[in-house]
Amino acid sequence: MKIYLATEMGGSPFTHPASLEILKNFDCCITNKISAADAIVAHNLKNLLPRIIRYPKKKFLVWTNEPRFDTTFKNEIKLAMGFSHIHIMNVYGKDVFWHNLHFLSSYHFDNNNDLGIDINQPLAPLTKDQLNSLGKKNKVAALFTNTVHSNNRLIRRGHNIDLSQKRCQYAISGHHRKLVDIYGNRWPNGYALDNSGFGFEKQQSWWIEKLAILKGYKFNLCFENTANPYYVTEKIWHAILAYSLPVYNSFNSTIYETFPENSFIDAALFKDEHALFDYLEAMGTDEYLERLNICIDVFNRSLEVKRANYEMNANEMAAKIIHRLMG
Repeated sequence: MKIYLATEMGGSPFTHPASLEILKNFDCCITNKISAADAIVAHNLKNLLPRIIRYPKKKFLVWTNEPRFDTTFKNEIKLAMGFSHIHIMNVYGKDVFWHNLHFLSSYHFDNNNDLGIDINQPLAPLTKDQLNSLGKKNKVAALFTNTVHSNNRLIRRGHNIDLSQKRCQYAISGHHRKLVDIYGNRWPNGYALDNSGFGFEKQQSWWIEKLAILKGYKFNLCFENTANPYYVTEKIWHAILAYSLPVYNSFNSTIYETFPENSFIDAALFKDEHALFDYLEAMGTDEYLERLNICIDVFNRSLEVKRANYEMNANEMAAKIIHRLMG
């Protein structure tokens, strides 16, 4: 099967060498000629529709691992008048993310792009003396773009599954009580300590600066952009890697399939951000270390699982793509 990419598909199985080799095992390859393609792939419907009109008999697939690139909540769109069906593979089904470890030490099955997490390097547990020697601020680091004034609502089954505005509201509230330090783009003057994109301007991988900042804080506000089962990105893993206790949000998540209770701080268990921040300010060193070391244990065990299943998961992704295109 020959596949034509109608959009740039960076960070997908259609672009990086390891995944392309796996697709070849399924007798599948990429072509630069749309007329020669059996299937056309794009990361959203908008870019796919013009090709459907021109090539109605080809196969069509929307594939994306970013929640807002495509917000179709169906696995398939059936078209009338003899047009082929549009197959959908995105965050909201179970054929792009089907466990919580996809962003642990690889970026969508590309283990050359490891997000700064060495799959072969487990973390040592942290002692009280070591914690004291790190000189961490007893504060929360918030590292993300300000989206408070953006219309990011995304309603699914009657619930707004956007978390980006909520985490910004938490960051602003914590900033006012001098508990949260903010880093990132689009914040008003006086809010962000570093109004940057974490490395993009410095010609380096963005996670290098992020991890360096996190190492100076006891806590990290690390809500996902979007709440959906198995959409677990590098955010919680980066916090643990930097020995910073994650302040996560389990809403609409499957995170407890990987983490036990009383590990990370779950914002969903608190009435509001004020109750959450009261809890963080009152937390003693013993509880902090107990929670963080549980997270470290999860991190290490998850690395073992990822190492053991990396090739199988990459093959499974390719098989899912071929199955949808051949269906």
